[in-house]
Amino acid sequence: MGNCLALCVRPPFIGSCVRVAEAKHGRVLQVVKTDGKVLEFNTPILVRDILANFSGSGIGLTREGIEHHLPPGYELKPGNVYYILPSAPVISPVVDGEDQASGGVKRIKVVITKQQLQHLLTKEISVEEVLLGLEQKSSSLDSPRNWKPNLEPIPEGSDE
Repeated sequence: MGNCLALCVRPPFIGSCVRVAEAKHGRVLQVVKTDGKVLEFNTPILVRDILANFSGSGIGLTREGIEHHLPPGYELKPGNVYYILPSAPVISPVVDGEDQASGGVKRIKVVITKQQLQHLLTKEISVEEVLLGLEQKSSSLDSPRNWKPNLEPIPEGSDE
């Protein structure tokens, strides 16, 4: 990358600056940075060599080509103008509350005995086994299906 010739700083007039530089230097490879400065090279260079100094960016053939970045092994050729572009933002799909609750991460507090803790620390049992045991205990006690009221018998009448 020691063959960089010039930087041209005129952001409002980037297009005219590039044309002037092309006319002045003949067949020069130009890379327009996001701040409007122009890097010029005499020899072909790979995209990955330029992007080594611009993490989180890509190189495109047009300023609007944010989703069309050139591959890292692509050779940039003199006589052409390329643009350093910000990487396209990653858009995550919208998740409704029900899916988020089942697929998301939940933080829970677990109460275990000293013996269970000792088994965990000595790796005799896994965290999953402890949680499975706790889940089975709590589901058998707290489950609405298994709940029965504790009622005293009610006398129905006097049998004299």
